[in-house]
Amino acid sequence: MAKPKTKQELLAAMQDGYAKLKEQIAKMSQEEISSPFEFAADPKKCGVRWQYDRCTRDLLIHIHEWQVLMREFVQNIRDGHQRDYLPDEYRKNYHEMDKMLVEKHQQTPLETADRLLAETHDEMLRLADSFTVEELFTKGFYKCTYTTSMAAYFESITTSPYSQAVKLLKSHQKQFAAGKK
Repeated sequence: MAKPKTKQELLAAMQDGYAKLKEQIAKMSQEEISSPFEFAADPKKCGVRWQYDRCTRDLLIHIHEWQVLMREFVQNIRDGHQRDYLPDEYRKNYHEMDKMLVEKHQQTPLETADRLLAETHDEMLRLADSFTVEELFTKGFYKCTYTTSMAAYFESITTSPYSQAVKLLKSHQKQFAAGKK
């Protein structure tokens, strides 16, 4: 899908990405969904951002937690506190934050992770829709977005991770099937 240039395109891309993620999960067996990823320890196969995700639950909760950060980022902007998206302690090494976000949810059931992501996804749609076209697509409209746009932030916590998650789940499904032979 081409990079969104309007609010409607952005919202549609966010919704489409989420739908594709849900479709991919629906194609998987319960055993595939609950089994550990074989590639999680290899950032070359899954990307550094995802190396701490050891199963489907981790993947979903990871995206959810980044969306929670986006909610806080937007709230800070609206409260007049233009702070960076990432918390100060993780700005230079957000991979440590990724690890912490996943580890704090090791007791979270898959069903809860799925529900939490559904809730924050819906919230991201509402938040994106609450911005004007100018606020969304003007690079640096907000001081704390520097040389990027709010739309790019929304893409980076919805469409991009949804797409990457689908790829990771497909890879997991193939590896799982190969291991069964």
